[in-house]
Amino acid sequence: MMIMLLLAATGFLGIVNAQTETDGSIGMNGSCEYDEPWQAACDAVPRDDSIGWFDELYIRLAFDGSKQPQDFGVNAVAGGQATMNLGLPLLRQAGIGIQAGTSITATSNAVRVYELVGETTGRTQSFTTLGLFQRLDSGWAWGVVHDFLHEDYYDDFNLGQWRIRSTYDLNDYNQIGVTAMLRSYDDIGTFGAATNVRLKSIDQLQFAWRHYWQSSAQTAIWVGLADEHSEDNAVTGFAPAKDESFLFGADVLMPLTPSLAIFGETNIITPIDTGTVDAYLGIQWYPGSRAYSARRGRYSPLFEVASPVSMAADLIRL
Repeated sequence: MMIMLLLAATGFLGIVNAQTETDGSIGMNGSCEYDEPWQAACDAVPRDDSIGWFDELYIRLAFDGSKQPQDFGVNAVAGGQATMNLGLPLLRQAGIGIQAGTSITATSNAVRVYELVGETTGRTQSFTTLGLFQRLDSGWAWGVVHDFLHEDYYDDFNLGQWRIRSTYDLNDYNQIGVTAMLRSYDDIGTFGAATNVRLKSIDQLQFAWRHYWQSSAQTAIWVGLADEHSEDNAVTGFAPAKDESFLFGADVLMPLTPSLAIFGETNIITPIDTGTVDAYLGIQWYPGSRAYSARRGRYSPLFEVASPVSMAADLIRL
């Protein structure tokens, strides 16, 4: 369902872009120049030389759906997500920024198997992301963040991962980039009465292409590889682990006003029956009225806050 919603939003984006006759661009310092009727919205965007504490803040409410190896082959979850992400200058002369964000995802089971075997009927995840980034005048950007996850599911788990990213602006409208996700620590818990399991984030490598449309909307697609994941099933028992797998994903950001935008993101690790299917779609609020320059300001957060989309959890039966 979430993938269909995301694709529908992408299709709507194409219609909006086709019907919007503009000739303009948004610079890396957040400045922008458009023909009417977009210039009024463009003028509302604060410039990076006068950035305030909350100019690069956004808050998101979204619908979230997830299926991962940690669901033991017999479950999936759906529910809501609340996210806050903030970017700030750290060393202005060097153009280095800091980002900090947090997200809460509260979901209920979409399959009845857990309930029938006396297990939990929902999952709550608390994500925290903290790191550094730098955007250079040459068009290059780099960043590194650490993601922390506390999860209340069939047991309590604490997981961590690093994300490292490098991007390059080919021109005003196209960007390419590579992102590596590397686990930092895992955790052990219990499923049911006596099944000991280990959860760990799945290492991933993604190659992305982002396009900035004349309407100020953005779309991105990526492909890559994910580390092996377990194919164990709570009902059918042990199964050999799946070797390195192909992955693909996409995101879409559509500004509606200087302060509001639609945002959605999905990531899928194959094969779909044992890998991951994660997606969310929601509304973002920008208190600093920077929706039209989102991700293009010098101190815009380089990463999204961690979520099931960007931090998939594997399960290993012990």
